[in-house]
Amino acid sequence: MTAIIKEETLEIINLNPATGEEINKVRILQKEEVEALVYKAKEYFSIWSKLSLNDRAKYLKNLRKEIVRNMDDLVKTICEETGKTEMDSIIEVFTVCEHLNYIIKKGPKFLKDEKKSTGLFIHKKAYVSFQPKGVVGIISPWNYPFILTAGPLVQALMAGNTVVVKPSEVTPNTTIKLREIATKAGIPQDAFLVATGDGRTGAFLVESKNTDMICFTGSTATGRKIAEICGKMLKPVILELGGKDPMIVFEDADLRRAAKAALWGGISNSGQTCIAVERVIVQENVYKEFVELIQQELSKIKQGYYNQEISVGSMAFEKQFQIVMNQIQDAKEKGARIITGGSKNPEFSKGLFITPTLIENVSDSMKVWEEETFGPVLAFKTFKTEEEAIAIANQSPYGLNASVWSKNKKRAKRVARQVKSGAICINDVMVNYIISDLPFGGVKESGIGRVYSKEGLRAFTDMQSVVVDRFNLPFELWWFPYSNKIKNLFKNFTKLLFG
Repeated sequence: MTAIIKEETLEIINLNPATGEEINKVRILQKEEVEALVYKAKEYFSIWSKLSLNDRAKYLKNLRKEIVRNMDDLVKTICEETGKTEMDSIIEVFTVCEHLNYIIKKGPKFLKDEKKSTGLFIHKKAYVSFQPKGVVGIISPWNYPFILTAGPLVQALMAGNTVVVKPSEVTPNTTIKLREIATKAGIPQDAFLVATGDGRTGAFLVESKNTDMICFTGSTATGRKIAEICGKMLKPVILELGGKDPMIVFEDADLRRAAKAALWGGISNSGQTCIAVERVIVQENVYKEFVELIQQELSKIKQGYYNQEISVGSMAFEKQFQIVMNQIQDAKEKGARIITGGSKNPEFSKGLFITPTLIENVSDSMKVWEEETFGPVLAFKTFKTEEEAIAIANQSPYGLNASVWSKNKKRAKRVARQVKSGAICINDVMVNYIISDLPFGGVKESGIGRVYSKEGLRAFTDMQSVVVDRFNLPFELWWFPYSNKIKNLFKNFTKLLFG
């Protein structure tokens, strides 16, 4: 295990998954301790929420600068507890800084009062204001411990909320490091608090009567449980859940670019990405050529740990390692062909390294095609017609990301509209997540709600509709007492305006 729970001492022993070495020990907070943190955040909300939008943006600008100053230390921390490559960790930092830059520039504009039309009622004016919800509980995952903590955190803070973050027990140090950096940036301690622990700690945060919203990133199974609890409490929730993302490759695609994209989209971060390419759906007359191109590109890739020349790291913890190996074994037993990979890398006896794996001849009953894999595995199917490709892509219960590959842009757009997913790329993969002006989230079993963009930022607020009487008239036509004259006036107006 890369996170050993010690019940007798209420500690988590944090291990490096690439080397098996112990990093440190982290406390498992109990219910009363979590509630104490939530109460601190609740108390400080009255201060933080009253700051101007520009003042909040200044705090976040300082945070962005401190992240850049501390980038090397942060990257080392991410690599140590995830086993990912240095480049994958740098991409995490880059993405967070890009999202921060967007929020700093656009946040004050998106959260200021928005004027609305009053229609016929020209003697009124109307606007919508965006009020912070209160204390936001953020439960972040282990696969991208920096992006998927800092992303919702800075949106919630910009919107005027205070935040309690419960990081994964597998990767607590990255969030602890982020809190240290936030302190250097001047962000008040009680505006952003950290509750370390395991699933029980997260449950305390969700069940607290003093958290006003929950933002969870993780598995669909856990997301369902959180949704049930929040539903009973009528507590708003954002759920960013699993994916089984399809990549549709037509015969007229730029096959070499598509092959490189499939490999990076499916294997980067050892495939432990919710929007990773997992199902590759290729038009049958170019299938053989396409797979050969992927094999050529794969031969150029090195696997290892924390080295600039390394492209693929280890799995983040043993449980996920076993899930992936189980799916590969299930595929073998049911008749799939392993083109390459499919085993633990023998070069790293102490680490959780799976060799990048390509699997063909898959069927719908195989776990590697049906369930989220979250590992360095690409599974292939072929299709004949456009309609068949769409049907294969949509057969999954997930709907997070997808991609379509064709030089015929008209067809690519037509297919994209019919694929059930929260986002889709045409002749690219996963890049939508880095584009801050695009909302991110899934459909079907991939989640509820959106983060990022104007829509995502406003998701951390309550909209308040405001109407103002402009002239202070002593009466309104629809006020008491009613009369036949007024009734007839409204009848005639209705016929004139809408008849």
